[in-house]
This record gives sequence, C-alpha cells and structure tokens, in this order.
Amino acid sequence: MEAFLKTKKLLFLAVAFLLVNNVLAQKSSEEENQISISAQIRTRAEFRDGTFQPLPANENAAALVSQRTRVSLNYQYKKLFSLQVSPQSITVWGQDGLTQNAATKNGVAFFEAWAKLNLSASSALQIGRQIISLDDERFFGELDWVQGARAHDAVSFQLQKQKITFKSFIAYNQNYRELYSSNLNNISGTLFSSKDAAPYKWMQTVWAKYNFNKQNSISVLATNIGFQNALNALDSAKNYFSQTVGLNFFHVGEQWKYSFSGYYQLGQNAQGKQTNAYLFAFAADKKINANWNVGLGTDIVSGNDVGITLSGNNKSFVPYFGTNHKFYGSMDYFYAGNAHKNSGLMDFYFKSGYKPNAKWLLGFALHQFVSPNTLFDGSKNLSSNLGEEFDFDFAYSLHKYVKLIGGYSMYATTSSLNFLKSVNPAHTIQNWLWVSINITPNIFNSKY
Repeated sequence: MEAFLKTKKLLFLAVAFLLVNNVLAQKSSEEENQISISAQIRTRAEFRDGTFQPLPANENAAALVSQRTRVSLNYQYKKLFSLQVSPQSITVWGQDGLTQNAATKNGVAFFEAWAKLNLSASSALQIGRQIISLDDERFFGELDWVQGARAHDAVSFQLQKQKITFKSFIAYNQNYRELYSSNLNNISGTLFSSKDAAPYKWMQTVWAKYNFNKQNSISVLATNIGFQNALNALDSAKNYFSQTVGLNFFHVGEQWKYSFSGYYQLGQNAQGKQTNAYLFAFAADKKINANWNVGLGTDIVSGNDVGITLSGNNKSFVPYFGTNHKFYGSMDYFYAGNAHKNSGLMDFYFKSGYKPNAKWLLGFALHQFVSPNTLFDGSKNLSSNLGEEFDFDFAYSLHKYVKLIGGYSMYATTSSLNFLKSVNPAHTIQNWLWVSINITPNIFNSKY
C-alpha cells in the first residue's frame, strides 16, 4: 500500500508540474520533451467448471472476480532516449480485507520499467523490465490474457534497416530473496532458485525478420536458456542449457493470410534431460466478405511416450514463453502452466470471425486434440484422442476507452485426457464462462 501511495504521489506531482510548466513557460520552437500517462482497469468474472484440467466428479466448480490495475507513464527526450514505467496491481476480489495494511498480500509491482537509448536513427539499446513479443508469440509472447502478463528483466539491442528488423536480448537473473535472505550486500554466492522467480538464470536470444514486400516476410530465431535451481545457498546446483531455433513465414494479403512455423529444440531441459524436440505449425485464413472470415490450421508438438520407460533423448518440446492461450484452446489444457505428462500434442482446428458492425466482433473455434505418442496406463494402450474443445468469444466497444469482452468454452474430455491430467473420475463435459470489462483511458499527453 505504501508503494502504491508513493506511486500515486509521484504521478500527481509529475502531472501538476507539467500543467504549470505549460501555462507559465513560453513554448520553445523545438518541443524537446514528450510525456503521456495512461491507465487500465481490467476486471474479469469467471465461472470455472473444468478450466485448466477436467473437474473431478466429487468437486464443485469455482467462481471468482480478478482485476488488473495498471498505470503507464512514458517519457521521451528529443529522439535521444525514452523510458516507460508501468506499476500494476493484480488482485482477486475479497482476497484482501476492506482496510488494507502492511500485511496485505496484494501489492504493487512493476510490469514494465525500462529506458531506451537511441544509438542512431536506426538502432537502440533498451534496458530494464520489458516485454519480449516476437512473430505471432508462439515462442516469445506478452501473455496479455493473464492478468499479470509477462515481462523479462533484460538488455536488448534493436536495429531497423529498411526491410530488415533485428533484435537481441540478454538476461542474467538472481534470487537473493530465496537463497540469501534478501541481503543484497552478501559478499559471495551466485546460485539461483526459480521459486517465485523467473524460470531461468541465463537467456540469450537473437531474432531477425526480413520483409520481402508488404505481404510476405520471413523470420529466424535462436535462443539459449540456462537453468539452475538451487535448494539453498550451499547447494552444488548444476547448470542446464536448452537451445531453440525457429523459422517462420508469414503472408498477409487482402483475401488470404497464412503462415508456416518450424522450431527445433536441443541441449538439455530444466531437469537435465538431453533433448531433441520439434514444433511445426500451419495456419490459413480466408476473408469471405467485409464482415466474415474463416480459417483452419494444425500444430504438431513433439513429446514422449507415456507409461513406457524413456529410452534415448527427451522428445518433449517446450514453448517456454509462448502465448499458448492463443493457440491451444481458451480453456488452457495444454502448455499454459498445465502438465500433460510431456506427451506432445497435435491440434487440428477450425476458426471463424464475424464482425457485423464497428462495435461488435464475434469469434468461434473448434479444436480436435490428439496425442502423437503412445499412452500406456499400466495395463493397456489408450486411445490417442484427447477430446474436443469449442470456444466462443465476443467483444463489444462501448467507446474508444471502454470494451466489454467475454466468452464461453466447452471441452468434451476422454479417458486418455483424464489419464494425462491424473484426474479420474471426471465429468465428460467441462465448461468455462467469463466476462470482462476493459477500461483504458489516455489520461494525459504533453509536449514542451
């Protein structure tokens, strides 16, 4: 609460200063400074009758209301540098008492806090907590669906040259809170724990995109992730490194949109298993008329046989930082923080979007999920069918600052899915219903 009050005071003083400055100071011929302040209140109500995994037959459904509260301040000085600071608070209604105090768990954290130094007209260095969103967010994504979203503590170099865009990222993480009693003056110790922290200790990534023309582009990705998970300050924790390389092609035309993606993963996973894994994806979308479009696609994500002793290398591909809610069904049964025993996945889907007018947008999707590997429950091989999911969502714009969004999803489960999720018995039909209001005003803009 104290941090939040300090943030509000700082923002108030900044706005007051700029207002007085604009009134009293004579406007210079060159506006050197630009500042903008925006806010977001995103409240979401959910009824979870089988979200994330099948609801066991003897358990009751869940209902909750969560909220994101975020303020973003952006400042730019000439064309030399810019910075952004975005404090946010993620809460669940009723989780805190009506009177907040120092023991309140729901606090304020920084979603983004970075500075960008323009090295030239085409290159920049960005330092601090920042979003890494590349291509269609299949491997690196903002994960904006989650109320807390995702940002990395990193240094990035960015280059834009005509048809070429280049980005590189470097991160080195520590967890003094978990291993060294939050003592930043500790004279020794470089161990890292991922408990309540980032999932990796090291990260180096390079990404480049080439635009052939306005419709066609190709991108390449190479990333190295280093894992270390020490149990205490005296642990002899080992380091494991995983490498992923990817290639994407995108076509965005007036009538057709389609994409091809391929990723290969090698090195070691977070548990130290030698890995050889892959992901292939294809998607196509056709514009039927001004209001209606349809699309289909498939993802093939490699995995391991389940119930059989693993011989040879680990074949389970992990899309570590992808926005998986976007790809593998809205109920988040796969690759969204929910294990399915590393069995891999094949997803065949059909999607459609309908926009009757400027205010409304409707979306439909049907997924057929299949396991590409053997599933053995100890007595027999199970079917590869992991069930079907139907998703419906809508968006209604009240005006440019307020949008109402929501949806309904239904999952028809199978015994194979229940086995992978270690849930048995479970209801055959799982449901999820949600509605959210998103308020995003642009509060203040100034040039001086």
